[in-house]
Amino acid sequence: MRLSSTFTWALLFSTAALVSTAQNKGYSDCGGLLTDLSGRISNYIGPKTVCVWTIQMTPGLHVAMAIPGLNLTCLKEYVEIQDGPPGSASYGKICEGLGLTFRSSSNILTVKYTRKPDHPASSFDVYYYGEPEGSRGQGHC
Repeated sequence: MRLSSTFTWALLFSTAALVSTAQNKGYSDCGGLLTDLSGRISNYIGPKTVCVWTIQMTPGLHVAMAIPGLNLTCLKEYVEIQDGPPGSASYGKICEGLGLTFRSSSNILTVKYTRKPDHPASSFDVYYYGEPEGSRGQGHC
């Protein structure tokens, strides 16, 4: 589910501030289970061509996510956001855009990065944080 652009930037700046002040400097391994209340996924640079990060919040929280900018080579690499654990319904394959935001319908959201073996990995950051279940107020679509 996409969020309004005003909320997008508020989410992005507040999450970036939280992440930059925390000891978590970002997660750049190729996939894994992330359970922190907020964090950042950075692009993976290495030989693997498919990376899957599953973000799991405690029950009662949803995952709010912001991608400030994405400029991937669409035919060679993309990011896919899935609403739940791996294999769940997808928001689609994304390769470009500014101020992208998503919100899970449960406490789990999955980020999948895929690229062709002969294509170098592009740079991107994904910021996320836990949002209380009842907070679907202004700014949400």
